[in-house]
Amino acid sequence: MTLRRLLEAPIADLTFADVEALILEEAEEGLRFELKRDLQANSGQVDPWMSGGKKLGGPARDGLAKEVVALANAYGGAIVVGVDETDDHPKRARGLAPTLIPNVIECAERVQQALDSLIDPPLPVLEVRGIETPDTDGGGVLVIRTGASTRAPHGYGRPPLAYMRRGSRSEPMTMRDLQSVLFETRSRGERITALLEQRRAALMRMIGKGAIDAAGADGPRLGAAQGVIWFRCTLVPAEDLQLRADDLGRLGYLIRPQPQSGYAALGAGQFHYGWQPRVGGIEAIDSGNRHTARWFVGDQGVVDAYGFLALDTYKDRDDVFDPVLFPPVVFEVLAMGERLRRAARRPEVELVIECELNIPGKACAVVAGGRMDRLVDVPDGETRIGPYRLGNIEDWARTYTEIQRGLWAALGLHVVQPVAFNLEEWLAEIEAQQGGRR
Repeated sequence: MTLRRLLEAPIADLTFADVEALILEEAEEGLRFELKRDLQANSGQVDPWMSGGKKLGGPARDGLAKEVVALANAYGGAIVVGVDETDDHPKRARGLAPTLIPNVIECAERVQQALDSLIDPPLPVLEVRGIETPDTDGGGVLVIRTGASTRAPHGYGRPPLAYMRRGSRSEPMTMRDLQSVLFETRSRGERITALLEQRRAALMRMIGKGAIDAAGADGPRLGAAQGVIWFRCTLVPAEDLQLRADDLGRLGYLIRPQPQSGYAALGAGQFHYGWQPRVGGIEAIDSGNRHTARWFVGDQGVVDAYGFLALDTYKDRDDVFDPVLFPPVVFEVLAMGERLRRAARRPEVELVIECELNIPGKACAVVAGGRMDRLVDVPDGETRIGPYRLGNIEDWARTYTEIQRGLWAALGLHVVQPVAFNLEEWLAEIEAQQGGRR
């Protein structure tokens, strides 16, 4: 792994070949990179895990926590454990350590658990991966990665000890450091709030125009009394991804995923064209016989889908909709957000997602139950779900489940028909397609 790949590639994609490339490059410790030969132990001793035990020693936990905290309080970065280093300064990678990390896959799980429990407040993004070396019995190298934290400053232990990365060293934070980090954290929070407010205002402008005007010539033919449900799903990165607006519309990573059901409240996905330039990004309109939506993608990495679903006729009702149409929109936004994050080579950046459901009048949900559907009147009014923060991609399915539960709760219902979260499957499919085009 060249140092750039170590910092920018999805951590699940790193392999032993990348470790060899890192050594061949003689990667040098610095502001965002730390090398360790093995798990730290007291002088003259060996960490229990390194000698075949099933637990990590205190010095190893504290040593890793110190380095992780220092990176998170500065610019983020990665630690590689199990690579030998030179004796000069700054140190450089020169080969695999004489003793590799035993049972490295299980060790990565233990390290993740230890750091999650030790670091305060918890880190938004903390990824730990064990990479086995060929021809060994589970031995290998640990990679630990974190981003510049939106919740800094962080410390570890009781009382918490706070460190910051300076050059290739992790040093205790000064009061001036703490003041600076707190200011940056507040500024990041204000930026996120401002971007969410912009997207909330975009939906309110659409609602103000009314469904008939918002639908336009290509939208559903709505009667004056026909009801709709307004919906918005917005994803905002905690840091500006600095994407080029001129390139956004023609890059393959903006393909929307196709919902497994084939349809979602704001469209069926897979549009490739029709993007128009807007200030700070691009926008596309997706209209069908029951919906109209605007999809905005910003050069900062914002993804925003907002519009309406027209109520339908079913049995003796003319105000009916299916609740399972809304979670697929959330999945589409999450998938597009992850593609943007990968395109920007910023996998460590935390993402924030928020949904808004606005039911201006009478509506009835169709709920599948055995052989018969139930018709359930739902409360009107506006409900905001979130914002939720997304760190490690492994945690996204849990967040999606929470949002799905929130959407059903906004309708006064328990989740009856959960919609599956297949992000990894879709990403692999899209990346394979793009690889075939190269």
